[in-house]
Amino acid sequence: MNYSKLKILFVTSSLTSGGAEKVMSILASECAEMGAEVSLVIMTDKKRTYSISEKVTCYTIDSNNKCLKNIGRIGGFRKAIKKSNADVVVPFLPTISMYTMIANIGIGRKMVMSERADPKTKIFDRTKSLQNLTGNFFMRKLRFFNFANYMIFQTPDAQAFYGKKLQRKSTIIPNPLDTSALPERFKGEREKRIVAAGRFSEEKNFPMLIRAFARFKKKFPEYALELYGEGGLRGEFEELCRGLDITDSVSMPGFVNDLADRMVNASMYVSTSNHEGISNSMLEALGMGVPTIVTDCPVGGAKMFVKTDENGILIDMEDEDALLNAMTKIASDSEYSEKLSENSVKIREELSARKIAEKWIEVFEKVCSK
Repeated sequence: MNYSKLKILFVTSSLTSGGAEKVMSILASECAEMGAEVSLVIMTDKKRTYSISEKVTCYTIDSNNKCLKNIGRIGGFRKAIKKSNADVVVPFLPTISMYTMIANIGIGRKMVMSERADPKTKIFDRTKSLQNLTGNFFMRKLRFFNFANYMIFQTPDAQAFYGKKLQRKSTIIPNPLDTSALPERFKGEREKRIVAAGRFSEEKNFPMLIRAFARFKKKFPEYALELYGEGGLRGEFEELCRGLDITDSVSMPGFVNDLADRMVNASMYVSTSNHEGISNSMLEALGMGVPTIVTDCPVGGAKMFVKTDENGILIDMEDEDALLNAMTKIASDSEYSEKLSENSVKIREELSARKIAEKWIEVFEKVCSK
């Protein structure tokens, strides 16, 4: 199908270190590869962990004047919106959506916004500016999404949080898997490694995994734990490892752009989050056939894809004993582990980047036709 007449402008805080940013890089690239004219506004010129198609026109907005930073960003957004001549503008995350909404005043481009997290919890936004505002009740309840022409939710639970008026102009589209960059399922003896990934922040609940691993290691001393990510709690995690005497068995390599390659032959992937939209690293683990353990946390992204004893193991939040039992079951039963691996890769077809991008483009065309 020819999408060459469709002009899309995506807006993101960066191209590094976040699930929303990774989803946007995949969507922008895939829409461009499908023929749409795609532009991408990047708020900060940080190191780029996520690649973007050469067919995407990128605009970077970063003000060196701290006093005029917010004004400069909005002005930069306005210039990008006008220059792109976009039919539809797509911001991710609350603060980015707010900047974009203000910048669009008087320009009047159609806007498709997206809820990327649990709307019932305090927002831990990527940007420091206006962080207090984005954490209060008004922003949690409204988040400026009512000003959108259309809304995309990741899960039914997230959609149900909002009123009927907003729900009527919304749909549910899960995250895409970039299968072109995803290694095939590993076949053979897996390395004795347990992998987890995410921002080192409170909601990811890495301490539960660290404590469970310390107990697990007493029975399986050959295993190592790898925590990929970065954040303000790194020091606390390192101190916890020292206190449990497992420092030599736990590594924290930071954010990496080859996580899938490092994870593909691991013995298991674990997510202990207390709230999550849809974890991209979880989807990648499933798509590569890495035996996966995840918490059944709001807003229901994990339970949409993980079925216990079929393609992974779903456990209750904060249940360290259940996590230990799940890790033990995978480590001690190779046939069970192989079954999970074989079944989980079926997700590759369901969530291929092309299929998910097609769903987004259907929304764009619907919005632009009104």
